[in-house]
Amino acid sequence: MWISYWFSRLSIVYEIPDLYAIVLKSLKSIPQGKVTTYGEIGKALGDKISARAVGYIMATNRWPDIYPCYKVVGSDGNIGGYSLGTDLKKRKLRKEGIRIVGGHIENLKEIIVMSKDLKIPPVLESLQRLQQYLGGKVDLSNFYGEPRYVVSLDLGYINGPPDISIATACLFDLEENKVLSLAISVVPIFMPYIPTYLAFRELPAALLALEKILDVRYPDIIAVDGQGILHPRKFGIASHIGVITNIPSIGIAKSILVGKVIGDWKKYGELKYAPIDLRGEICGYVVSKGKHKIIVSPGHRTSVDGALKIALSLEWRNNENEPYVMRIPHIVSTHFRKYLKNLWRLLRDKQTDLTSFIS
Repeated sequence: MWISYWFSRLSIVYEIPDLYAIVLKSLKSIPQGKVTTYGEIGKALGDKISARAVGYIMATNRWPDIYPCYKVVGSDGNIGGYSLGTDLKKRKLRKEGIRIVGGHIENLKEIIVMSKDLKIPPVLESLQRLQQYLGGKVDLSNFYGEPRYVVSLDLGYINGPPDISIATACLFDLEENKVLSLAISVVPIFMPYIPTYLAFRELPAALLALEKILDVRYPDIIAVDGQGILHPRKFGIASHIGVITNIPSIGIAKSILVGKVIGDWKKYGELKYAPIDLRGEICGYVVSKGKHKIIVSPGHRTSVDGALKIALSLEWRNNENEPYVMRIPHIVSTHFRKYLKNLWRLLRDKQTDLTSFIS
């Protein structure tokens, strides 16, 4: 239950797990009179941090009569929500002989199916190993010269299932201060948001948009709306894109994922900045203009200070909350998402072929 994406211009074949199919199909193996929890499914997937994403998959299950999501409850015994209503969930559970008192399962310890007994492959462990392997290829040597051609990447979403990812790539000429090309990709994705696994959710749409930009010209650097090495495994989406394309990259995020701001703030014109420490090492900087801030870290083929230098050179306009080169794809993605949202909802509601979404 992996989906393959082929990017011919980049000579990349990428496989990403269909978590919706993996999780929903596993529910059919839970025996009569038994339940499991969001957390146990998360552990079976290979990382308990995915428990919230499991809850999202349950909440968006459009085929509850086929995939019995009523058999998934909270770790404290709370029966949780159900798309067809909690009263029906209680009736279904009681019909299987499960005792419920005050919205809680009374004998959870006796009837729970633990992670080791769930028929779920530990796909997130595989993704962690891939991150660790590719993370070993990150090059933090300094970026030489002044970048002129920058591709900025931003993504937006329409909730599904499946979720729809909208990626906008903008090729910007910093010397002429103008947009040279713009590419938009719209891709269905089968990976819900899980902290530290964002790249596997965003890569298909991001790489597709980037491919179209490369038909115009290769950039000097890619600026990604996300983290570089300021990541628990020091391999955020900016590093991921940089390594697999071998194009210099930096991450420009809107909030800190990991690390701590230390030291004194320094000024650079209207901007000020301070280093961010991650496990005893400076891995990035926070850059602010007034009340707005961005988190900057190297992705690939640039250093920590090199990423800061590039970020400080970018223009901020008026009261915008990020550099102009990052603002352009964000605005485009936002407007395009709004345009498509109602259309996609109409198409999704008319979908009756189950195999189109879950194979």
